[in-house]
Amino acid sequence: MSISNNILHHIENFTSQRDKELLAFSLLKSIRDILSPIRTSILTLNGQDEPTMEISLSNGESCEYRYQDIRVPESTRASLDYINTWHLDELMKAHDDQYTSFHVLQQSRQLNQYLIITLDNKPGRSESYIIKGMLSIYSNFSSLLAEAQTDELTGLMNRKTFEESIVKLYQGSAFKDDNDTRSNWIAIIDIDHFKVINDSAGHLYGDEVLIHMSRILRQTFRQDDMLFRFGGEEFVILMRDLTREQCATMLNALLTNVQSIVMNNLSPITISAGVCEFQNDTFHVTLMDQADQALYYSKKNGRNRVTFYDEIVAAGLAKSNHVEHGDIDLF
Repeated sequence: MSISNNILHHIENFTSQRDKELLAFSLLKSIRDILSPIRTSILTLNGQDEPTMEISLSNGESCEYRYQDIRVPESTRASLDYINTWHLDELMKAHDDQYTSFHVLQQSRQLNQYLIITLDNKPGRSESYIIKGMLSIYSNFSSLLAEAQTDELTGLMNRKTFEESIVKLYQGSAFKDDNDTRSNWIAIIDIDHFKVINDSAGHLYGDEVLIHMSRILRQTFRQDDMLFRFGGEEFVILMRDLTREQCATMLNALLTNVQSIVMNNLSPITISAGVCEFQNDTFHVTLMDQADQALYYSKKNGRNRVTFYDEIVAAGLAKSNHVEHGDIDLF
């Protein structure tokens, strides 16, 4: 394949993706095919400069996703600090007969994301030019993809992306150790008496409450937790790799944090939540129904509280409605 056809092939692959992680993998694979690097990775840091996700590709097709226990070498930290201090888009560092190039993919108050490429040889001018062009295409298409998947008012993921995201949970849970006490969790959040806010203060105030709510959600949950606005005042959270106690702690922290929202002439804002444990042999519509039953119990029993589905089943207040996937491919 000629160089021009090879580049066109990679551009076609970029623009065929409809998933941010697959798009990132496509970028890493393209970099590998063009430069034959020792290693390529995309590193994401949160607003406190803590690593929250790393996607890496070494020799071979296997792409590794890491959300916890991410080790960032001091030399890498120093290079990223240098980039941020001098507001650079890229940086090349030589060490131990190797070259590492750093490229800024995204920068904001919420997160910084970098492409890191380690090579045996310094890339030539033509290779560098090609990489810059591909990063520009990646950045533009990533922005378009984010807009399509984002709720316009709150900036959270929208309902259309929920099924794609929950498929990832099914795929990840297939490799879960049965002895691991951590699990994935689905929570449905509802703002209490939201209709009263809209009716008494107006829809502009209602929209402002939703914007404040999205901010609190981002501050309370981790980078790899998935936050959705389902419409109206309803939000859904997919939480990965938490014990039951950790899940309860985060949701109770959300209850407290939401009450910090202060708006003129409005009573303190509160929320109700229903949560269930993710089961990889249970259809996601069933899981959503379980979380919704738990939410209904919270709303009928004083609001401003978190209810776990299994608690109301154990108390005889709800019936278990476990429905397995079976042999039908629903996705």
